[in-house]
Formats: sequence, C-alpha cells, structure tokens
Amino acid sequence: MRTLSLLAAMLVSFSSHAAWQLDNSQSALRFVTVKNSLVAETHSFKSLSGTWSDDGVVNVSIDVKSLDTLVPIRNERMLEHLFHAAKFPMISATTRVDPNLVTKLAVGATTQQKAELKLTLLDQTQTVMVDLQLVKLADNKVLAHTQSPVLVNAATFKLDGGVAKLQEIAKLKTIELVVPTTFSVVFQH
Repeated sequence: MRTLSLLAAMLVSFSSHAAWQLDNSQSALRFVTVKNSLVAETHSFKSLSGTWSDDGVVNVSIDVKSLDTLVPIRNERMLEHLFHAAKFPMISATTRVDPNLVTKLAVGATTQQKAELKLTLLDQTQTVMVDLQLVKLADNKVLAHTQSPVLVNAATFKLDGGVAKLQEIAKLKTIELVVPTTFSVVFQH
C-alpha cells in the first residue's frame, strides 16, 4: 500500500511539472490586410504548436505554409514573396505568463495580463505588447486570447519589400503595412 501511495504521489508530482501543450484543433491565429485603402480581408494560419512551461515561458510556432487567405494564388504569392517560406518555414512567438495566475483561478474564471511578446518573422525579432485574457476552462485546460488586436508593422520586420512586390503583382494602389493580428490559443496538460 505504501508503494502505491508513493507511486501516486510521483505521478501527481510529474503531471504538475509537465509543460502545457497547445491544442491546434482549438486554437486560431488571424490577421487582417487592407488593400486600396478600403478592402479588408481576414487571413489565418492553420497550424500552430507550442508549450507553456512551469517556469512561465510560452513558446508558439506557426507553420508558415499553413497560411490560408481563401485564395490559392494569393497563398502562393504571399508564401513566396512576403514570408519566403522556403527559407523561413516557421514564425515564432515567445512570452512569459506565470502559470500560477491560472492555477489560482476557479474553473470558468478569467484574468488579464499585459505581456511582452517576442515575435520572429523571417530573421527579424521584435517585441510587441499584447493584452491577454486567460480563461480557466478546466483544471487541465486554459484559453489565452488577445483582448485587442496586436498591430504588427510589416516594415519593422523588413517585410515592406515583399508587400511592395505583392502590390505590383496584383496591380493594387496600396497595401497597408500595419496588420491587425489576433489569436486564441488553448493549452492543455
């Protein structure tokens, strides 16, 4: 009986120290582009993966080739000229969120946090501020989502040349460089 109790204690200890895993099937990342000053279109990335460790480090990887603009030729053009997907297949985002914020919450309760998000696109890393809302969905499941869009400036990540190329190919007057971006990610353990 004593061995069984020790084994149970070890299993509980192990599970509390396992990293939280991002559930791609319940997560979404969307961004909006504006062309010709009037036409806004929402796009997404369909493949996200990530972890949230016990020390609070959150790492999310975005598969660039999972881009979905709902227009296949636009997907191809953006992957080639904007994201250079062959050379840079992943976008990464890293932040720190104290897991104790969620541990102390009752199921169904929420909390807010401002976080510095290190975002890497191509070979450029920049820090952007994110207003997060965390929702404890279950004892082993947490939803983290943006309370307001994150404004990503394409020029800051040296994507303005790619934007200009897309503008030229599509014969557009303008494509805005500031891109509102939102995400909703579920972590489980």
